[in-house]
Amino acid sequence: MIPRGRFIVTESPTLVETLAPAAMFAFELWSDAEAAAARIGGALGGPLPALNRSMDLSYGWRAIRVEPTVWWLSGPLADLDRQLARLEAALGEDGAAVDLSGGFVRLAVSGAAWRELLMIGGVFDAENPAFGTGATAGTLLHHAGVRYDVIAEDCVHIYLAPSYAEALLAHLRSAAARC
Repeated sequence: MIPRGRFIVTESPTLVETLAPAAMFAFELWSDAEAAAARIGGALGGPLPALNRSMDLSYGWRAIRVEPTVWWLSGPLADLDRQLARLEAALGEDGAAVDLSGGFVRLAVSGAAWRELLMIGGVFDAENPAFGTGATAGTLLHHAGVRYDVIAEDCVHIYLAPSYAEALLAHLRSAAARC
């Protein structure tokens, strides 16, 4: 079972939270990418982010570009069906979307030491100045494939498979105790 709630994991309060479930879509463009991206941006209330970047869109949705032609959208569960229909209509014949809701757990790590924690058991330089607000990266952390999304200078969201969430939470708490 995935623990819910906040955990203070360092003395300089760094919080590790399991975020509430959210809607999650992946979509890919395979033809006329520029025109399709413009249509999708119009339908979603904002331009689509560049590769390895993220941004907030309208109505509580966030877009994360994970590959050159693949984006993830994360947002409110209550809006799931309407948002998926809007996305599919904007894609037309130039791409496809799939509902991944339930296929990811979202963690939030916030506070002064979040970057340091990500480098314990990981293979990623979280202190790189280019890894600021709106940056994303896919990597491994404590044997789990993760996607980081820097929400603010003091907060990162981590997307991972539910089967790894409990072990990663335990790892982050243990790593923080050694900091």
